[in-house]
Amino acid sequence: MKKKRWLIIGILPLAALFALSFRVMASDFPVISAQELKAKMDAGEQLVLLNPLSAIEFNESHIPGSVNIPLHQIKTTDKLPKDKNMLIVIYCLGPR
Repeated sequence: MKKKRWLIIGILPLAALFALSFRVMASDFPVISAQELKAKMDAGEQLVLLNPLSAIEFNESHIPGSVNIPLHQIKTTDKLPKDKNMLIVIYCLGPR
């Protein structure tokens, strides 16, 4: 029983740390509206539109000029820009 208690005591801080780090990371990614995206595109701002859905969903509907990189390929793709300062806008189907 003591081993189980120590395991739980050890896991709880790690779980809390993970939850807090996710919140910090999520705040680093601003949300923009469709109107703001359109304004950026109309102004000729250099950006990459990334659709992370499956190829089937992408082929059904996507914003022209966007790049399809399914989530499971994000870490291994060569479709992301080499310029680390390039704005990447990620979008999907939105709320349903």
